[in-house]
Amino acid sequence: MSPRRAVLGRIGSIAGAAGVLVLAGCASWGPEGGPGGIGRSVAPAATATSAAPAVAATRGADGVQRITVTMTDELKFEPDRVRAQPGIIEFRLQNVGVTPHDMTVAETTAGNVNGGQTVTLRVTVEKPGEYPFPCVYHAESGMRGVLEVTPKDNT
Repeated sequence: MSPRRAVLGRIGSIAGAAGVLVLAGCASWGPEGGPGGIGRSVAPAATATSAAPAVAATRGADGVQRITVTMTDELKFEPDRVRAQPGIIEFRLQNVGVTPHDMTVAETTAGNVNGGQTVTLRVTVEKPGEYPFPCVYHAESGMRGVLEVTPKDNT
């Protein structure tokens, strides 16, 4: 084999291996390709949150309302509807899969949450209303939730 043909063969092998690594990396982000990705889109019906009732955050002795939300490889938040009252709300985000996720609520972002990782996202919401919490990476695939902030009880 000529030296030129040997070099071209090596370049082809390296390029093929690099392509496999790139594709494997994209798979870990999910079908949209990670932050700012423009991969697969899903029909609008699949992007709605579930019809299940909202799960209430639990108020601690310190007044902070807390809830655990899991992030899955099925590109879902569980629960995907959370109810709280105005004040400080703390989300304990558990990524129970291997796909990296993120969550943004009330203009606050959790940052990258890798598979198996747990992070805390603390927000302060003063006004009643509905606040969406999408996964920055997978919102177009339906990974969205809603924080329902209801008026404070005066009891």
